[in-house]
This record gives sequence, C-alpha cells and structure tokens, in this order.
Amino acid sequence: MEFTQLRHFLAVAETLHYGRAAEQLGVAQPHLSRAIARLENELGVRLFARTSRKVQLTAAGEAFRAEALELLRGRERAGALARAAAAEDSRSLRIGFVSAALYHLLPALLRELRAAHQHLQPQLAELSTEEQFDRLARGELDLGLGHPPVAGRGRIESELLFEDRFDALLPADHALARKRSVSFAQLAAHPFVLFPEAQGPALHAAIRDQCRIAGHALVVAQTASRLHSQCSLVAAGLGVGLAPLQSRGLRVEGTVRVPIRPHPEALRLPLAVFRDGRRRSGLVEDAVQRLRRLAKRRV
Repeated sequence: MEFTQLRHFLAVAETLHYGRAAEQLGVAQPHLSRAIARLENELGVRLFARTSRKVQLTAAGEAFRAEALELLRGRERAGALARAAAAEDSRSLRIGFVSAALYHLLPALLRELRAAHQHLQPQLAELSTEEQFDRLARGELDLGLGHPPVAGRGRIESELLFEDRFDALLPADHALARKRSVSFAQLAAHPFVLFPEAQGPALHAAIRDQCRIAGHALVVAQTASRLHSQCSLVAAGLGVGLAPLQSRGLRVEGTVRVPIRPHPEALRLPLAVFRDGRRRSGLVEDAVQRLRRLAKRRV
C-alpha cells in the first residue's frame, strides 16, 4: 500500500464520484478506477458500493477512511518535524574548546560564522581534549578544538591547525622578570605552575624532557586546568609558568611575560580541530574551512 493509493481512495470517498475525484487528482478516470480496484484487492474487502447512479462507502470503507486520513496526517507531521529538525540543525553548532582556542581562533570563527549565518545559535563548552572526544563520540558535539595527539579514537577525525610557542610566565617580583628574555634552562631551575599531567601528557612529557636536558628535574609546585588560574597562582609567587604566544592579550596583575630564547623546538602547543567522521553537515564543513584559513593567518 502506498500513500498515492490512500490519496486516490480519500478523493473518491470525499466526492463519491469517480469523475470528479479523477479531475481533482489530475488523473484519468480509468486509471483511478484501476487504482481503487487494486487497493480493494490488496485489502480483500469492498470499499465502495457502486451502481450506475451513485457511489457509496461500505462499512469497511468508512472504517478504512478514518485510518487513511490519520496515516496521511501522520506523514505530513513526520515531514514537518523532519524539516523543522533540519532547520534547527542548520542554526545550531556545538563546539567544545580548550582555553588555548579562546584567545584568537574561536572568537574570530564565531564572528565569521555569525556574519555568514544570521540565525546561528552556537553552543559552546570549555572542555579538556579528552572530554571533547567523549562528547563527540556520543554525538553531543559537532566540533572540538583541542590538543593532539589522542590515540585510539578511530572514527574521530583530527586536523592540525597550528602549533604555538610559549613565553615564560613569571611573578612580577621574580628575579627573571626584569630580563628581556630567558632561556628554558633558567626557568627549569624553579618550581612550575602547570596544567595537570593527564590533561596534556605529551606536552607535560616535553617540559619534563627539556628540564632534564637543562640539568634539572621538573618540580611542579601547583597545577591548574585553565591558563587564567595558572596565571593567578604564578602571581601569588607559587612558581613560574608557560603561556602560549596566542594568549598575549591575557593580562593578569602580578605577572610578567618574558620571551623564551632560544625556544626549544620540541616545546610546542599544537591546536587541532576534531569531528566525528560519520556526522557531517554543511555548517560543520563551513566552520572547518574557516578554521583552516584563520589558522594560517595566525601562524
């Protein structure tokens, strides 16, 4: 049984006249008569009682009419709901991000997207990279901006956008704060305020290795998940820190940023865009394209 058959039946049931029903449907009357006959044959009942003078619904036809109407209304509702969901999907973009994306890349992306898609309703969540991967896997995010590498996530696609370097982040009254630049070896002699190791194991390992190369063991005095929290702990004199170059617009009273020269080649902060390869939309593709262009401008 097809929806076309239901529409043919309902047209005859409404007009009780094959000629008028055929005209209303825009089909030939013999075609309509054959369609009703096929429907009756499929159902195994007579839907209409026909004479040379009139057409009437049988009891079976009356019962079938109510259900046929409900089926067509249900189809219309289903279509309307699907279209509404598609429209909502075109307005909504769920983005997870680490703090390093906040300073330039994410604000610039949102400005461009809102200009291009006037009804865009971005949903933003500051999350660790691991948290982003979990939500992407559950279909709760469309895009993630975080730090690779993350292994063992086959269906999640990762694309490197750029790699940032670091300034030394120092308490304002620290002896190194008065210098025009510092070496990493000079920093390594002091306790650090860092992010938790589980939040970025690859970068944490690189910092530990650079300390060892400089002849010191890495000493972590305090940890904080977000850069602004790390800045506050550095301002309190609890240790020295590292701040991405992209975050130079972030100023916390009681801290001083000093360039690291020479900057260790192994000490870099990569930022990548993540997405679930199984779920794609035009809006997500547009956002990724814009991220690529914006990242090139920042390098």
